[in-house]
Amino acid sequence: MVTCPACGGSAPDGARFCPTCGQLLHERGDERRVVTVVFADLVGFTGLSETRDPERVKNLVDRCFQRLAHDVTSYGGRVDNVVGDAIVALFGAPVAHEDDAERAVRAALQMQETVAGMGSELSTDVLLRVGVNTGVVLVGAVRGGGDYTAMGDVVNVASRLQVMAEPGQVIVGPLTHAATQQVVQYEPLGPVQARGREEPVDAWVAQGCLARPGSRPHRAETPLVGREAELGLLAHALDTATSRRRAQLILLLGEAGVGKSRLAEAVACRAREEHEAVVLEGRCVPYGEANVWWPVAEAVREAAGIADDDPADVLAAKCRGAVASATGTDPDSPEAERLTDGLLYLMGDQEALADVDPQRARDEARRSLQAFVEGLARRQPVVIVLSELHWAHEWVLEGIDRLLERLRHVPVVIVCTARPELEARWAYQPSHRNLVLLHVDPLDELESARLLGSLLGREPPAEMRELLLERSGGNPLFLEELVGLLGEEAVLAGWDGERGAATRSSELPATLRGLVAARLDALSTAEREALEDAAVVGRTGSLDALVALVKARGETGVAAVFDQLAAKDLLAFEPVGEWEFRSALVREVAYETLTKAERARRHARLAEWIGGRVKETGREDEVLEQLAHHYGAAAELVSEVGQVEGVRDDLGTVALGAVYKAAHRALDRDLYRVSITLFNVAFRLLGPGPGVARRRLLLERASAHTAVRDLAGARVDIDAVLEEAIAVEDPHSEAKALNELGRIQQAEGSYTASAATLDRALELWDRVGYAKGRAQALSERGMTRLHSGDPDSATVDLREALAAFQALGNRKGEAWAQWNLAYISFARGHTGEAEEHLSRAARAFEEAGDYGGLDWVKGLLGYVRNSQGRRAEAEELATQIVDDARERGDRWALAVVLMLISTVRQWEGRTEEAIEPGREALALFRSFNDRVWELRALWPLCRALAGAGHVEEAVALADEALAGADEGTRPELYADAAAASVSVALHLGEPARALEVLRDVEATLVHYGADWSAKYGLVFLQTGRPVEAAEHLDSAMRETNEPGPRANALALLALAAAEMGSSDEALAHAQEALGVGEATYNDRTMALLARAFALLQLGRSQEAVDAMDRAGHEAAATGDRVLQAHVLVARGRMLEALGDPSAAEVIDAAGACRAGLGIDGGGWDTLFRLAAAEHRAAAAT
Repeated sequence: MVTCPACGGSAPDGARFCPTCGQLLHERGDERRVVTVVFADLVGFTGLSETRDPERVKNLVDRCFQRLAHDVTSYGGRVDNVVGDAIVALFGAPVAHEDDAERAVRAALQMQETVAGMGSELSTDVLLRVGVNTGVVLVGAVRGGGDYTAMGDVVNVASRLQVMAEPGQVIVGPLTHAATQQVVQYEPLGPVQARGREEPVDAWVAQGCLARPGSRPHRAETPLVGREAELGLLAHALDTATSRRRAQLILLLGEAGVGKSRLAEAVACRAREEHEAVVLEGRCVPYGEANVWWPVAEAVREAAGIADDDPADVLAAKCRGAVASATGTDPDSPEAERLTDGLLYLMGDQEALADVDPQRARDEARRSLQAFVEGLARRQPVVIVLSELHWAHEWVLEGIDRLLERLRHVPVVIVCTARPELEARWAYQPSHRNLVLLHVDPLDELESARLLGSLLGREPPAEMRELLLERSGGNPLFLEELVGLLGEEAVLAGWDGERGAATRSSELPATLRGLVAARLDALSTAEREALEDAAVVGRTGSLDALVALVKARGETGVAAVFDQLAAKDLLAFEPVGEWEFRSALVREVAYETLTKAERARRHARLAEWIGGRVKETGREDEVLEQLAHHYGAAAELVSEVGQVEGVRDDLGTVALGAVYKAAHRALDRDLYRVSITLFNVAFRLLGPGPGVARRRLLLERASAHTAVRDLAGARVDIDAVLEEAIAVEDPHSEAKALNELGRIQQAEGSYTASAATLDRALELWDRVGYAKGRAQALSERGMTRLHSGDPDSATVDLREALAAFQALGNRKGEAWAQWNLAYISFARGHTGEAEEHLSRAARAFEEAGDYGGLDWVKGLLGYVRNSQGRRAEAEELATQIVDDARERGDRWALAVVLMLISTVRQWEGRTEEAIEPGREALALFRSFNDRVWELRALWPLCRALAGAGHVEEAVALADEALAGADEGTRPELYADAAAASVSVALHLGEPARALEVLRDVEATLVHYGADWSAKYGLVFLQTGRPVEAAEHLDSAMRETNEPGPRANALALLALAAAEMGSSDEALAHAQEALGVGEATYNDRTMALLARAFALLQLGRSQEAVDAMDRAGHEAAATGDRVLQAHVLVARGRMLEALGDPSAAEVIDAAGACRAGLGIDGGGWDTLFRLAAAEHRAAAAT
């Protein structure tokens, strides 16, 4: 035991603070702490001094401040300073309690009572003004022998609040009020202007306390109570997965500390003990996303028995052995080598698939993981526990879905824990595997009481029980930490039941953050510093790294210190050489307490250690993100506080290299957002001023910004490069920047500006003599010219670019030139020519190893197939690449593919299925302000919405598109907006609305094309003008050779013939349309309706009814409710012409259907009436 020099009390050996008064027993360096400052000033002593002897006045002042100091210490505070008539006190330093703000306000109110109680003794009007403020301060001893004190703006604001207070008032700042408003009654003052501050400060007057202070019980081991129902559910899910051999996803969602990890551990334990399962674990981390597969890689390492210090050759050998054992393949076989390479890549070994395109490498990694897990599960059940999934990259989330889908018939259980915000990011689908989604709620009062009794080892006093249950809120971690704090003898020095509760109740913390800070203050110096080392490493880490940091400070009893931290449930140590914080909040509080200088020292020290290990093992790729994180953190901290003792002078240069390397690798792996984050760090480290490195970073970051469609961000970077390159006369950088700027302007739809920019780039490339840069500029200008409506000039540019790439032997550039030429051919309606270019592009991409480029080939080929009416092929191509687009973070490509999927599904009659991808595509295009593609995405979405019965939304979207067009809108954009509006209007049977829009857009259309001619034809059909309709539809037939558009024109021509009474011609057109395999459900239905009315006109009544039945079946097989209503109208008109008594009933039913959809459908009724009338005319003749 040691004796406190301040109060004489006893303290345990190794204690940092006196448990009685909080006096610092061992000197500690500066710390950053959340502290509540009380600044109190006596007023009225001037009059006292005028009439009394100075010695008497001093004695009175001394007695007053002595009592005020007692008020401070009795509430757990510390008197920081006494200056003249003022006293300054700190709550939260050097000893923290979670309710420090509450303690400070209570103490301030008590100080007011103390001064008021001394009135008769002072014989004068002496009053007190108090200001209270909470925030982060730097605490420590001032150099030159100064006392322990607090520094920072928080202290200044407390002083200003005191000045603004009236005598007898206590005024508090915003953070103090927020922390105490449930227990203190306040009167708001609103924003007040404090002297010496520019910004006003929100302030409140404390009027009194609403609740009593807290109290303390003992600490006990943590049991798992109150989770019987959850455990039963999870056990049943596990048993079902193993017995039925069906993949299972268990997702445990809940707030921090609610018990998710304990439930996951219980599932894993049951799996081991009762099912002899292989249990693998991985934890997501908030940094290090350069290897997004990190949690999965951890599980693979565990399965293969790979240690952190294994050299690269040992790691590869262990991985190969594990693959051979799991899959039953020969370790020397090509398949074993392929699977091993995929897993090595997944674990961060870039050399494993160094010659493979990043997209292909990711596919190989996924394939290897699936084969490996499947092999393990064929022998025994496999349980994979993935913790903290809310930190996971989208690839990991998608990977879980894929893995379970592919392995749905083997006993694989993935248990995930996450916070509720995950639901906003992950649209998990049950599909063919089972799903248990469990929201882990706080314990109810009875369950919390059971847990409290178990933790304490006895039933607490009723008052204590009520207070603890109220403050814990049913959160097991909160309750554990409360009991754990009360059990630390260095803080409490013993608790003896009700007496202790009554006398020490003010020390009970109220929220978790302060509770954790108070608990950490109870640690010995060695324990506290080791915990801070762990906080610098991260939420979890290797034991070797932690040992290295601890030993670097000269600590010798490492094992004993770790044993104490484990015994106090602060850290958990695994047999495999890993450790983790029991609570992320413990880590955060420990880290934030360190000064920025000390954080920098420890981050730099750890980075140096990791770098040394890399030299020994040669496994840099696995730790590159860790190096970048620690070097980057250290360098940024040094830049904030200035040079730090013990940190290398060239830290900034070393950190910049590590961060840039990680950023560049992320960009190469298509991790665009990760690379942007790392590039941002690199720029902060690089500092201001021009230079080659700065221009290189700007160009690469601009490329990443463009890839994620952050065009504004890309422009900022490119403008900076251009300004700097021109100033230093660097034409190469200037030309590269102009290439990128032209691409940005093209994406913005600024085609004239884009062409001019690329013209300037070509001039510079000619002067520089760099053929590759020139070819890239030509490619971009070609696409710009295409989008601006000049496909001929675009073709000239792209053919020149193609020839240049071929001359350079640049197969990748050649491939993209072929792809761009294919796009031009497709845009001009030459689908056969487009296919030829795409075939050449695919071969070139394959030879170049650019599998990402192959995805672009598939995407454009999907559009070609859709235009040809080969919709099943189009959808298959699109679904093959949509997941890859998501994983790459290529949101623009994702939107384009989703629009294709929506279009295909809509023309197949799967209207409801078409809506979701259509909505997502539209939202994506809008998110990056791509007006061109936004309008193109509107047509399939509006048409699908209308068909599915969401008529109001469809019309509103179409009208919104038209309303956004004005005189300055480019013709092609206005035409796209008109297409959505006209299509919806015609489908609903509103020809007047459609004709109005068509006439508005007519002047902007240089060339109608088959689609627009068909729209005109349908307008005239619905207005009873079949002759004019036939003229337009004949034009549509002449304008296309594609089977899809021809089927549409033929079906409508058949209706026109029926409406004119040309029965034989109607039958011929209908038969031809029905014979086109690429016809849509709508075309087939229209052709059958035309056939029915033609047969009716020929007097072949039964055949007419049969054809009408077929039309009804065709429409009923789809989700197009509007079409179904129109067919019912057609049936009613046909029955009416036949004199069938049921006609009126059918027509009434059709009217009810249309009314339910909110449509009139008059245009279609006009068409069907006229076609039916021709029957009567024919009969009369």
